[in-house]
Amino acid sequence: MSVVQTSLCGDLLQRAEQLVELARSAGADEAEVFAVHARSQAVRFEKGDLKLAQSDEGSTLGLRVFVNRRLGFAATNQADAGALRHAAASAVALARFAPADEHNVLPGSRPLALLEPLCDPAIETIGIAELVEHARDFVVGVLARDPRLSIDGASLDSIASTHAIVSSAGVRAVESDTHLSASIGGMAIEGEAVGGIHYEGDSTRRRAELPAILARLGRAFSQVALENLNPGRAESYNGAVLFSPDAFVDVFLAPLISSMSAIAVQRGRSPLIGKLGTRVAVEELSIDDDPTDRTLAGAGSFDREGQPMTRLALIEQGTLRTWLYNSYAAHVESRLSSGHARGGARSVPGLGPHALSVRAGRGGSRAELLRTLGRGLWVQRFSGTVDAASGDFSGVAKSARWIEEGVVARSVGEVLISGNLYRLLGAIRTLSSERERLSGSALAPYAIVEQISVTAG
Repeated sequence: MSVVQTSLCGDLLQRAEQLVELARSAGADEAEVFAVHARSQAVRFEKGDLKLAQSDEGSTLGLRVFVNRRLGFAATNQADAGALRHAAASAVALARFAPADEHNVLPGSRPLALLEPLCDPAIETIGIAELVEHARDFVVGVLARDPRLSIDGASLDSIASTHAIVSSAGVRAVESDTHLSASIGGMAIEGEAVGGIHYEGDSTRRRAELPAILARLGRAFSQVALENLNPGRAESYNGAVLFSPDAFVDVFLAPLISSMSAIAVQRGRSPLIGKLGTRVAVEELSIDDDPTDRTLAGAGSFDREGQPMTRLALIEQGTLRTWLYNSYAAHVESRLSSGHARGGARSVPGLGPHALSVRAGRGGSRAELLRTLGRGLWVQRFSGTVDAASGDFSGVAKSARWIEEGVVARSVGEVLISGNLYRLLGAIRTLSSERERLSGSALAPYAIVEQISVTAG
C-alpha cells in the first residue's frame, strides 16, 4: 500500500470512528459509518469530439443508526466537526420517527481475508491529460477502421478509491481499489442506411492492460456495427436461439439471481420459494458469486456492512444452493450474513451479488455453438422487459444475426423474442466452453436455449 493510501485509510477510519461516537452521544443505540474517498477522472467523446475532461476528489460518510430498533440515516461530504455533529443529530432524529423493526441490528465483527493487491500505483498516478490522449487515440483508431463508422459516445474513466467501515458492534475494516473503465457506442452509416446501435465496454485494475482492452473494444465494436448495416429479415419460429453472454445474463441470469434474495423469499415474493436444494436448471449450468476474482469489478474483502465476502456457489450443476443474505435477512433466520450487503455511502445497505461468474460449459467455442444451432437466431443484446416474479420476458433482439448451416448468413432487423425464463432454464441445450467479460463485472458463456418464441418483424 502506498504512503498516500495509508494516509487515506487512517484518515477515513479516524473520521468514521469519530462519527460513530458522535452518534452514540446523540442517542443512538447502535451506529455504523461507511466512508468512501475517491479520486475519479472522466473523459467523454461525443460524435468523435471531446466533450468532457473532468477530475473529482472527495469523501462521503454514510451514517446508519438504530434507536430502539428504529432506523435513521444521514450522509455528509464535509469533514469538519460541526458537519459530523449535524449528521449524527440528523440520523438520530430521523430514527425516532421511523417504525420499529426487531431485525434492525448491526452485525458483529468477523475475520476478514484481505485481497491483495487490488490497487495499481500506475492508475493512481495517471493524469487527466494522459487519459484524454488515450481516449483520443482510441476514438481516432476506431474511426480510421472504416469511414462508415460513427461513434455516438466513447468514455474512459479512472478511479482510485478507499472505503472504510466502523461500527459500534466492533466492525472496523478498510480497503483501497483502483479501476480503469472504457466504453464505446455507435453505429455504421452508409448513404441513407443506418445500422443498429451497438455498445462495448470493459474495465481493469491493471494499467498495463489498458491498450489491449481498448484494442479489443475497438475491434468488437467496429465488426458488429458494420455487420448491423443493411439487415435482412429473420424468420418466425419456436425453437433454439443462441444468446451471447450479455443477452444470456440479462434475460435469464440477472432475474434468477435477484429471486435468490433472502428478503424476497422471507416476504413471499420470490418464485424460488421451496426450491432450495432442488434442480432449477440444466445440469450444465453452475453460477458462482466470486468476489475473490480480482479481474472482476466487484472483487473485494468485505461487503457494505463489513462482513467477509467469499466465493459462493449459487447454482451448482443446476441445483439451487443458497439464498443471498445481508445482516437484516440473516437476523430474521438467526444466522450469519452471507456477505451480500451492497451499496455506497449515500444510502443504507441493499442486497445482491458482487461478481457473477458462470462456469464454462461443454459446448466448445462460439463457432462450435453456431454449428450446433445450425439454423436460427443469434441474439447479441436484448432490449425489453423481464418480470423476475413471473419469469415472463419479451423484447427485441439487438445486433441479431440469422444463422444458416452453422454460419452467419446475414444481420437481421429487430426481432421479438419471448418466453418464461424459469421454464426455459431447463431448456438450455448447451453452454460454450469459452466465456466473455461483461463490462468487467461478470463472466459468462454463450448459451443455446430451446423453446424460444421468435417473431420476425
